[in-house]
Amino acid sequence: MHAAHSTLSVVVSVRKGSAHQTGSPRGSRVDRVVGAASIGTKMTTALPRVIPSLRPDGSGGGDDAGIYACLFDMDGTLCDTDPLHHEVFSNLLLAHGKNGGVPIDTDFFHEHIAGRTNEDIFADLWPELSVPEREAMWEKKEEDFRTLAASKLERLPGLTELLAWIDSRGVRKVAVTNAPRPNAELMLRALGLETYFEHVVIGTECARAKPCPDPYLEGMRLVGACDAGRCVAFEDSPAGATAAVAAGIPTVGVLTSQPASALEGVGVSMCVKNFADVGLMRALESAGSREDGGGA
Repeated sequence: MHAAHSTLSVVVSVRKGSAHQTGSPRGSRVDRVVGAASIGTKMTTALPRVIPSLRPDGSGGGDDAGIYACLFDMDGTLCDTDPLHHEVFSNLLLAHGKNGGVPIDTDFFHEHIAGRTNEDIFADLWPELSVPEREAMWEKKEEDFRTLAASKLERLPGLTELLAWIDSRGVRKVAVTNAPRPNAELMLRALGLETYFEHVVIGTECARAKPCPDPYLEGMRLVGACDAGRCVAFEDSPAGATAAVAAGIPTVGVLTSQPASALEGVGVSMCVKNFADVGLMRALESAGSREDGGGA
């Protein structure tokens, strides 16, 4: 099995039982992180946040180290959707004579498309079109994606077991995505997860989408997670990982399409091939469970 990419000593503490709080008090860590996060630049020199009770020296995280909430990206994290997005975008670009009339390659997809919002993608690739024209084009693109996705999506290896592990410990769970809501709902139905997550946060429904931290901050607020250091995010793209790290959340990079260096460069705490990676479960299970603790 693929070994985890991490320089950290892997010791994690989790909590049992759920303290179902709502809202985040003014002046809490969530509010403070907004002002402190760096938004406008790529976080190439970010120091990775340690997963709760993960410390580089293996010392653990103290009495408040239990995991309170897990926040999951969707595209490329719950399931590998990149091949479908690649196919749909390649066909669309070919139909409009872009990229010299040849299919796009993986490098083009990662540079111009992966992890970005439709607004940004289409503004870059079709600057000559009006905003309404771009919107019509990306709505058609999303319809084509949903047609493909309805019958082709599968959970990443180990996801089912990880979600059961999270449930058995009462950890809160939120999906956080830049995908349009119809896409998010279709993906969850296709994966049999339509009722699993407590909340589904859509980046474009927030003040700012990923790579800004707003969607993750909103996900924390919805489950009353007042301390980002007691949350864990799972992301597969540099843009998404940048958002989670900027929100102060220790982040696991999932290597469905990006190299570990691309995610480590924006500050993820560790990288895994998928959720069946022995390094991930070793990290989560090594320190057992916690009975106490809430969002604060």
